[in-house]
Amino acid sequence: MNEKQIKKHLNQAIEKQVPDVWDELEQKLHNADLQHFKEPVSLNQVKVRKRKKFPGKLSLTAAICLIVFSTLTFTPALAALQEVYEQLFSSERIDDTGVRHAIEMGYGKEINQTYYDEENDITVRFEKIMTDDKETKLLVTYQSDRTDLEDYSIDLFEGDSKIYLIGQGEEKTELNDVGWGSSYYDAKENKVISALSFESIKQFEGKDIRLEIEDLTIYGKNSSDKVEALWPLDLTLDGAAVSERESVEVGKEFEFNHMTYRIKRVEYSALETRIVFTGDDTSVLTDPSGMRYEIIGELESQFLNARKIDKEYGYIVDEEKSGVFLRSAGKRVDPIFSKGEVQGEDDELILVFAPVEDRSDTVLEVGEEIEVSLSP
Repeated sequence: MNEKQIKKHLNQAIEKQVPDVWDELEQKLHNADLQHFKEPVSLNQVKVRKRKKFPGKLSLTAAICLIVFSTLTFTPALAALQEVYEQLFSSERIDDTGVRHAIEMGYGKEINQTYYDEENDITVRFEKIMTDDKETKLLVTYQSDRTDLEDYSIDLFEGDSKIYLIGQGEEKTELNDVGWGSSYYDAKENKVISALSFESIKQFEGKDIRLEIEDLTIYGKNSSDKVEALWPLDLTLDGAAVSERESVEVGKEFEFNHMTYRIKRVEYSALETRIVFTGDDTSVLTDPSGMRYEIIGELESQFLNARKIDKEYGYIVDEEKSGVFLRSAGKRVDPIFSKGEVQGEDDELILVFAPVEDRSDTVLEVGEEIEVSLSP
């Protein structure tokens, strides 16, 4: 069988086993994500400041063909399979538009490593990694023939899961989360598709590192539990994994609901557009016992006003409500609500939006009437 025939055979196998490019894969979000979903907050709601330590299947015949010919450096077969996996992360069921944008643009380093967790009967596939000055995205899928994964989650934000980094000659270090990440559960395949979000590892560019995912979080109806696990990933963090972040000082003020806000800066990256504010109601408060609190002020409340929870697609925009958006190149740029807990300095409010097309022509829109150019 020549290369052309092999490629045709593989494509037919994929099309037969994965109809319509996975359009019918996922039926609902992972229950663990639903644990993070919160109703839109009321004005001036108090929240405790969270501070962490710095921290479908192919047939057996097709699979054998893929393994054999990929070991012979026949790249079209691997590319075809990789394209299928990328469809998982560009799905709207991943509610982080930055991840979807990065996949569509081809950003990040392909990993394509598989690890089998024998104790829990879970096959883990590490797909892609990308990092910049502020965050890292690790795209992972995990699947099992015997273990029901519907309630399983790699919850770095408030669950029992953790991720560690071990560099050459470095101590094992826990990495902080950046927001909640994004994932969903495919009931048909008993598979979890997860885009993990944690602090930058850009400083390790060009070096060999090990990442270790420790423990899984199980969410039941009224409680959570932990499953012990250790999933290692060894890789070289080469330039394909690293992207740059452009920071622009803005220094403009505006008033909203009798509060004055100042736009300190805008940070543009392949994964997001991050705006850093200070204002009359953005500071952290400390009570006599030392407990630290944040007040959800007027601007953040308006931002969350447009957040809607969809059981299939996660956090989405409620088109019937006003909110806080960006406009770039004549198009609306939506918030990334799964990064609603990203923190800056004690007097800062950080709001995160999808990547923009035109960084020179971006406008902040607050409610129905306020527009502020983000150009310096």
